[in-house]
This record gives sequence, C-alpha cells and structure tokens, in this order.
Amino acid sequence: MAKNLSDKNNKFFLDLLPGKLIDIQFNNPIKMRFKLTLVGYDVGKYLILKYPPQSGKSDYIDVLAEGNVAIVRYIVEDDRGECVAFSTTILAISFRPERLIYLAYPKNIESRQLRETSRLKTHIPAKISLTKNYVPESKNLLHGLIIDISPSGCRFSIHVSSGFLALKRRQVFVQIISPLDSKPVIISSFIRNNQMKDNKLNVGIQFSPDEKLKLHELLNAYSIDID
Repeated sequence: MAKNLSDKNNKFFLDLLPGKLIDIQFNNPIKMRFKLTLVGYDVGKYLILKYPPQSGKSDYIDVLAEGNVAIVRYIVEDDRGECVAFSTTILAISFRPERLIYLAYPKNIESRQLRETSRLKTHIPAKISLTKNYVPESKNLLHGLIIDISPSGCRFSIHVSSGFLALKRRQVFVQIISPLDSKPVIISSFIRNNQMKDNKLNVGIQFSPDEKLKLHELLNAYSIDID
C-alpha cells in the first residue's frame, strides 16, 4: 500500500526518532546491507544516518557514494505492526565533525502489515518477571501497562529514568491479574523489541503458543474480543 508523504497526518515518520536503527540496502555497484542509526531528518528535504561504525576511511566508498540508490526499511512497532520501506538516493557524505550520510527524503513509502492478528488498545496493569514464580513484592518485577494486546502478543509500556538500557531479547513471564478472582495469570513470553519514547519504554512481547487457552480465558475475562 503506497502512501503520499504530503499527508500531514502521516504516522510512519512520527516513529522515526533519533537513535532508531534503520535497515538500508544497496544493490549497485555490489549488494550490501547495513543497519545504521538515524540522527534526524528535515521534512521534505533529507534524512541523516550515521556512517557504519568502526569502518576505515576507504571502506564502502564504492557503495556509500553520492547518487547511489538504496532501499530503506524500518519497523513501526505499535498496534499497527508494519514494515515501512521506501527508495532513496544518497545526497551527500559528510566527514566532519562526524561521518554522516544524507539521504533524499522519499516521495512515497510502502507499508506491509506484519501481524496476522490485529491488536486491541487496552490499559491493563501488568508486570514482567524473569522467573515464573509469583512474588508480589519482588524487586525483579517491572511494573507497567499493557497498551495493546492480541492472542499472540502485546505491547508493554514502562516509565523509565534516563540512562535506562533496553530489555534484551529473552524469555520473560508476563503477570496479569484476572478480573474474575484477582489472582495473577502468568504467561510465558518472549521479548521481541524495544522502542524508547521520551521517558517510556515500549516493549514488544510475543506470547508462547502453549499459552493459547490461558490467554483466551484471560481476554474473555477482560471482555476483549479479538478474532
């Protein structure tokens, strides 16, 4: 699905915050792919990416050159769960005070939905722990809110202080209090990604396939109907 970036309500570029990793692919003169950090952008003019880290002065000079065409991809990780892609060209390479890549601002973008099931926006208090055992006052618990959910996963939002590091991709256990009996329902899960926005860390979580029955009962208890 193509979208025109002249639309002021376009949401995709709102997810392009400084520090986000961008996948950039070149097919000429040779095939090469990088994951580079976004520095920023000027709407309608250009995007700025950091040069590949730990590269020498002559590394990639044939690929990262003015005029070369590239495909940019990144993930919009919210209730949409979409992969965004667009074609661009390198406008310039700067070397001082830091090596940066300037890309032409795209005229059109393409998006593809990644999730098989849609997520419903919610506001459910929950906790994340590294162990399955339920200890209400444990210091190892992360307290936050589930801001969207589906039978296959959710997005967990946490208020964090400056300097907080992202959560690693690993197995965790999501603890949600059932509205039926006020007892904790513990769901085996896996952290897929993190996205920092201001002082909030949004964590993309995938539920274990073995938890389908438990999740079905929990969603019913919260009157959440997702096909």
